[in-house]
Amino acid sequence: MAPAMPDRILGALRVLFAGLALAFAATGLLFFLFPDGTVRALNAAGSPLGFPPAPPSALRFWLSLGLAYMVLVTLLAAQIARDPRGHAHLMPLLAAGKATSSLTCAGYFVFSLPAFLDGALALVALGAWAVVWATDEAPAARDAALLRAVLDALVPRGGPFPLGAADTDLDAALARYFARLHPLGPAGLRLLLRAIEYGAVVFERTRPFSRLDPAGRERALAAWETSRLGPRRQLLASLKLLALMHFYERPEVWPAVGYDDAYLRRKLLAGPNAAHHAARLAT
Repeated sequence: MAPAMPDRILGALRVLFAGLALAFAATGLLFFLFPDGTVRALNAAGSPLGFPPAPPSALRFWLSLGLAYMVLVTLLAAQIARDPRGHAHLMPLLAAGKATSSLTCAGYFVFSLPAFLDGALALVALGAWAVVWATDEAPAARDAALLRAVLDALVPRGGPFPLGAADTDLDAALARYFARLHPLGPAGLRLLLRAIEYGAVVFERTRPFSRLDPAGRERALAAWETSRLGPRRQLLASLKLLALMHFYERPEVWPAVGYDDAYLRRKLLAGPNAAHHAARLAT
C-alpha cells in the first residue's frame, strides 16, 4: 500500500523550496542593509490603503532578531530543497515561523500586505508537507491495518454472509485497485482512510475509528452513511461500492451469494469466440 511520489512532484518541491530560500535570503539581506528604506517602502505600499505610516527607529536590536529569523527560514528552506521527502519534518517548522510572523503582523497592521504574504507562505509550506506525507512509505503498515479495520466493519464475518472481509484478500485487492487507478491512487486511499479514522473524532466525538470496538465501528460508518453532509455520504458510498465489488469477485464468496460461474463458462464456450475463451480458461 506504500504510495510513491512521482518524480515531477519531487522536482517541483525542490524548485519551490529553492526559490523560497533565495527569496528569504534576498529579503533578509534587504532588511539588514536598508532597514529604514524597508520601512519607507512599506509605508508607501500601505498609504494608498489608508494605513498610518510606521515611524522610523534608530534601534537596531529588532533588526538583529529579524535578520536571525530570516537566516533561519532560509536555511530551513534550503535544507528542504535538498531532499523534500527526507526533510519533510522541517516543513511544519517553516510553516510555524511564517504563520507566527503573519499573525503578529495581522495584529499590528490589520491584515496589511506583508501579513497576507507571510500567511500565504505558511499555507504553501503546510501544503507541501501534506503532499510529502500523503506519498510517504513509512505509514504503509498503519494504512494496511486501518484498511482491514474499515473492511471488517463493512463486511463483517457472520453478517449478511458467513464469510467476511477478514476471510478473503479483499484488503490487498482494494489496495491493488487504487495503485492501478493512478500513480497517486494509494495517496488518495490514504487520505480516504484518515478521513474515516478521524471523522469519528470530529463528527461523533468518539475515539479514532481504529480504536473503537466492532459495534462502535459499525455505528461510525452508519453515521457517515446517514450524514447530512453530502460529501461524507458520497465518500462512504464510493468506498462501499468498491469494497463490495471486489468482495463479490472473490471465488470463495460465490457460494455464499448463490453464484455459480459454470453458467457464464457455458455461455462463453458456446459463443462465437469459444476457442479463445477455452484457451484462456484453461490457463
